[in-house]
Amino acid sequence: MTAPVLFAGGTGVVGRQAVTYFRARHPHMPILIGARDMGKAEAVALETGTAQAVKIDIGKPRLGLSRELAPGAIVMLAPDEGLHGLTLAQDLGIPYLSIGNWLAEVGAEMAHFMRRPTAAPIVLASHWNGGPAVLLAGRTAQTLEHVRSIAISAIVDERDATGPTAIADMEHAGEQGSGALAFADGRRVWLRGAGARRTIVALDGRTLEADAFAPYDIVSLHAASGAQAIRFDLAMAASSSRLRSAGIATEILVEVDGEYGGVAQSRRSSIEFAPGQSALTGLSTALTLSTVLGLEQQPAAAAGLYFPELLMDAAWFLDQLVQAGAVVAIDAG
Repeated sequence: MTAPVLFAGGTGVVGRQAVTYFRARHPHMPILIGARDMGKAEAVALETGTAQAVKIDIGKPRLGLSRELAPGAIVMLAPDEGLHGLTLAQDLGIPYLSIGNWLAEVGAEMAHFMRRPTAAPIVLASHWNGGPAVLLAGRTAQTLEHVRSIAISAIVDERDATGPTAIADMEHAGEQGSGALAFADGRRVWLRGAGARRTIVALDGRTLEADAFAPYDIVSLHAASGAQAIRFDLAMAASSSRLRSAGIATEILVEVDGEYGGVAQSRRSSIEFAPGQSALTGLSTALTLSTVLGLEQQPAAAAGLYFPELLMDAAWFLDQLVQAGAVVAIDAG
């Protein structure tokens, strides 16, 4: 692939991380840094190298790009509210990866895909941090013969640069409106009030109050595991890493209950990643993008609709996190 990858929103906090990690893996791949502010885009392009700044408007057809400029892939790091990025990718027959939409909004993307299912590979990656919780849960569940329940806890350090955004996200996708989606007793439920609160245990053993959250992880894990109970909770507090004077980090903890050999078993696995959630989201995005483009020793993805965990092997993905500095602990029983 020689056509450039367009990072729409590449000057944002997560966007810069995604660009940095992708460039580190693929030093010669041409990149377009798309933003409204050309000054910021040019600065990021200069830092990135083999990159060009382009002015985009996500509210316009073709994202406001001229017809002479044809990217080879589109990464939407901001909400594609008008689906102009998706439409452009389908028109050009190029990969599309989005991390900026909500579970309650996904019907629009699905409708576009169903009308043009062979147009392009479409990756919906609005999971928490771009997918690591699902892949960690999947890897943990492999150690059981039957999975009954999955509970994910995420901790955002209150000093994380994207901490306030995460809390705003929680309010948007959590209790607001119909509540936060979860599965209980084998059926969909919407958590509200006291039911949307849960006490979680951080890596250092502290108990924290958390609120139910509904990223794509909920439906991904239900489809993959068939578990009768699934929920995701998010807390904002000092990270275990910072409290031991090791700097800001983000934490993901996965609890899986099930059976092995007819005996009830419980597993608790975790990921700790410094310097925080934006870096982990950027790294996850770069790994998913590299995979869908066929840059990770496997063929490029064919036209279709994908979640990140459908593209990447969990063991490979988690190993890449470790190589980038993550501490991953998998409870195999």
